[in-house]
Amino acid sequence: MLNRILFILVLLMNQLHILAQQAESTFVSGEPIKNGSADGIGHFALPSITGAIMGMAIVNDDEYPDLFLQSDNRAPGTYLYYFKKLTEKGEPVFSQGVKIKLPFEDTGRNRGTVIQTSDKQIHGFWRFGGKAIKTSVFDKSSTSFDEAKSITVNGLPRGFSTFGVVKTPEGKYLFLFTIAKVSTSPVIKMQFDSLYYTPEGFWPNELTEVGIYGALVNDLENLKQLEAKPLTELNQTYFGISGYTGYETKSKEKYVICGTRMGNIHAYPIDENGLYPTKYVVDKNHIIQRTPTVNGYPTYFKGPGQTEGLLLSGEGGIFFYQNTKQKDKNGNLVFEDPAYILQENPTLYGGSLVVPSLTDWDGDGVLDIVSGNSAGNILFFKNTGTNIKPAYQNPVALEAGGVKIHVQPGYREDIQGPHEARWGYTCPVVYDWNKDGLPDILTGDSRGKFMVYVNKGTKSKPALESEHPLYIKGLNVHGGWRSIPGVAEMGGKDVYIILDRDNDFHLYYKTDTYNIDDAGKLKLTDGKNIHGHRRKGGQYGRAKTHIVDWDGDGVKDMLIGTGRGAAIPNPMTGLPYNRKIKNEGAAVLFLRNAGTDAEPIFEFPKMMKFKGEDILLGAHECAPTTGYIGGDGKTLNLIVGTEYGTFIYYDRKDLSW
Repeated sequence: MLNRILFILVLLMNQLHILAQQAESTFVSGEPIKNGSADGIGHFALPSITGAIMGMAIVNDDEYPDLFLQSDNRAPGTYLYYFKKLTEKGEPVFSQGVKIKLPFEDTGRNRGTVIQTSDKQIHGFWRFGGKAIKTSVFDKSSTSFDEAKSITVNGLPRGFSTFGVVKTPEGKYLFLFTIAKVSTSPVIKMQFDSLYYTPEGFWPNELTEVGIYGALVNDLENLKQLEAKPLTELNQTYFGISGYTGYETKSKEKYVICGTRMGNIHAYPIDENGLYPTKYVVDKNHIIQRTPTVNGYPTYFKGPGQTEGLLLSGEGGIFFYQNTKQKDKNGNLVFEDPAYILQENPTLYGGSLVVPSLTDWDGDGVLDIVSGNSAGNILFFKNTGTNIKPAYQNPVALEAGGVKIHVQPGYREDIQGPHEARWGYTCPVVYDWNKDGLPDILTGDSRGKFMVYVNKGTKSKPALESEHPLYIKGLNVHGGWRSIPGVAEMGGKDVYIILDRDNDFHLYYKTDTYNIDDAGKLKLTDGKNIHGHRRKGGQYGRAKTHIVDWDGDGVKDMLIGTGRGAAIPNPMTGLPYNRKIKNEGAAVLFLRNAGTDAEPIFEFPKMMKFKGEDILLGAHECAPTTGYIGGDGKTLNLIVGTEYGTFIYYDRKDLSW
């Protein structure tokens, strides 16, 4: 009896703890939403669009390595994240970042690496130009790097793009430099952010390949110059090697592991003679591991316990590949599939350039978040709280047709070319498109394709079919890339709004689940079209259209998320580019419907303001969605997805336009 009472008390205490955590996750207007996990641990949130791992070193006395990471030039900063613990599954958990002072201005453009010597000194190295490095030693007491010294790199045929430092089996240090192969064909220059495929469907320029040069030194003290020599042919991978790290097996075999822009993970055996032809990091099915996001900045994690593996960061997160400590028959290194690394008290994070849609996805009566991102996924953030006090959990990747959604344009389907092959830019909106009472998903993406994922599950267990094109007159719909289709019921019809070939907002009506009819271009009250951008090429599209009765007059309006250079409704006076105040940023525009739902006609856009100041969120774009969430639960509030992977909540009372 006593054991039963104790068991019930433990359950009650756990429930109270969960409720307390949920209460703490109440939204703060104008700030990113916090991760609502009950234990306060969630997916690691990068400080900007990309976080480049510099390396790991033991900074405190717990014997576990801590993480050094650089942000990018959008939000410059270099950070130290302390190791906190391993989960039961062996996933590393880190602290919030401590910003580190560098001995030069930290612009986010000088990529760096760190390495710890046998005497526990932590050395930092940074790229300055294509043939020079600066170095400094880390001061643990002040969490800063001291005075920098310069190192000249000789012997390179041209400037290096990335570099790294690893220990050799003999205890020396090998500097590794990424060098691009020079094109033997004339290069066609960019026009309007884009190059154009040939009539035969090929990219007009050679695809850039890279290889590795190296310089060996006995120690890191008093280095003034390095003498580099080629270690590989300049054909190791396309476009770039993101970074380098070292790995040593129990049998003292040493490898240089490289992350790449296209995702493959290389593993070069190394000895006193240099690098041997590459092997790879593979999964348990002996298939080459490919990073979930663009690029792979690697470091090797190993503490005093049995768990060890590879950390790789890129655009959209940091992932942990646990080492099985096995090889396949070809000598490739076998690692587990990637898992997210974790962090204490993080913001809610969905990768980069998140595109949210508020919806009750699992039929429990509260609003969840379904979101796209630049990596091409669609993620589900379950709300385990209430609509007044939401508690959004770590995201789960949605599947379609039994496979995780991962849109990749590949060689041919991105207008900016094969070097953009891994950016999917999924832009979902959740809506009951086929009127069966279940939420479906309609998307735009980097391919300029507009698709529908039909839900054939139940209210509590959604099950999406594979993506299916929408058609107009039998041809698949094609429009501005990276755009959310505006979807809603207006005037008794299901409407569908995208940017057309002229970059004008265009209205369609649903015919059936897979077909739409042309209803013409949307108009302003002056009769003119609503144009999307002042520039062409890759700046076309990008609009994030959300249809909602924002001003409460019974007629549906448009909220549009833009990039910083957008000029809606025209290049000369359009917003946000032509604001009187010239500081730029992605913005949310309000276009009031001065007509009716059946015959919409829109007023000139207005900037959405938070506490009287224009909302400006980065450079690329932002994505608005609305719902009766936060606040009193009865007011239509605003959530905006940012390029940094966060979701900012705005209480209606703080907004004006």
